[in-house]
Amino acid sequence: MAERTIVSQTFEIKLNEHLYLRGRVKTLEGGVARPIAIVGHGFRGFQDWAFWPEVTNGLAENGFYAVSFDFSRITAREAGISEELIAQASTVTQELVDWDVIIQHIKQGLLPLIEAADASRIAIIGHSRAGSSGLILAGEQPEDVQAVVVWNGGSTPSGAAADQQATLLQQRVAEDAETNQQRFDVLAHFGSLEQPVLIVQGSIDHERLLAENAKLQEANPEQTYVSIEGADHVFGVRHPYEGATLYLKEALHATLSFLEKVY
Repeated sequence: MAERTIVSQTFEIKLNEHLYLRGRVKTLEGGVARPIAIVGHGFRGFQDWAFWPEVTNGLAENGFYAVSFDFSRITAREAGISEELIAQASTVTQELVDWDVIIQHIKQGLLPLIEAADASRIAIIGHSRAGSSGLILAGEQPEDVQAVVVWNGGSTPSGAAADQQATLLQQRVAEDAETNQQRFDVLAHFGSLEQPVLIVQGSIDHERLLAENAKLQEANPEQTYVSIEGADHVFGVRHPYEGATLYLKEALHATLSFLEKVY
């Protein structure tokens, strides 16, 4: 049986005078409309950081319309705009806007290769902070998000007051979290989610995230949890990418198995 080819196209979405999203779609050539997997990178990452191109290839090869993108804070830094605007683009509030814009463009048929996508089946995969914002988004927009996968994330954004040595960006992110304490209460959202969720957690990740993972399991024990023994926050992978680790392969396998059951 001949192997089917992955086709890929890039896109840009202008948000306002200063901010835009840049992304990429990957899917198998030909065939029926496929379930959608939107990948959100972590706070310090970007869409082409280390393992993400391989992850999106894996999603596409396994029958998904895979969407990756740079959150607007990434393109804001590249655009050379003011530090204040970059700081505002780095908040969880803006991250939620970015997720939603991608989803609405899918629903409106505006992304490339959209004829290969089934907009009634959207899953989001978030690493680190994007796992938290993904759970918030799923709680706020259950009609748009049918499944969620969280990789080493899911903690409620911290509104702790920044000290005098904090950067402007750190101050704005903390202020955003403080102002939106109720909206950003991940445990509250997660406890009432009816959509299926997979939480993948490395066993030697940061202590704070391990503690938050235990709280997630208490809040919604009926969801799916996978612990990867020996895996750190990035599954043992570094950038520039030198290939998949066993930890990353396990995370991707768990993700694909979960999504295939959902869809």
